[in-house]
Amino acid sequence: MVKQMMAVVLCAALITSGCASAGGPRVAPDPQAPTVDRAILADYVQKIPAGSKVKIERSTGGSLRGTLLRSTPDSVTVQRNTRVPEPPVDVAFGTITRLTLEGGTSTGKTVAIAVGAGVGATFGILLLLSALLGD
Repeated sequence: MVKQMMAVVLCAALITSGCASAGGPRVAPDPQAPTVDRAILADYVQKIPAGSKVKIERSTGGSLRGTLLRSTPDSVTVQRNTRVPEPPVDVAFGTITRLTLEGGTSTGKTVAIAVGAGVGATFGILLLLSALLGD
């Protein structure tokens, strides 16, 4: 009886868990947050090689993803990642709150991880059900 009850509890926990869900509330940026040191940011960006994929977050609240073309002590030039070609965009360091390098993951790798997780979950549930019905 204890095995069956434990198997039911574990099955319910696997089915109802929603860990790592992306639908949580978003927090607005704090206007009193410390500002970014522009000299350090400019030094960091100038060490990034041209052609790197970057994500730029602006103080106005928007973000920009693209390929780094060049950086000067005052601004960054980025070619946006869009379906229709657009001219390069110059972004002044005064409007940048964060600049991060983006490492791309392939679609095949993402699909393989999802399939592996699904297969693992299926086998786990089948093992719990076999323990429940095995007696």
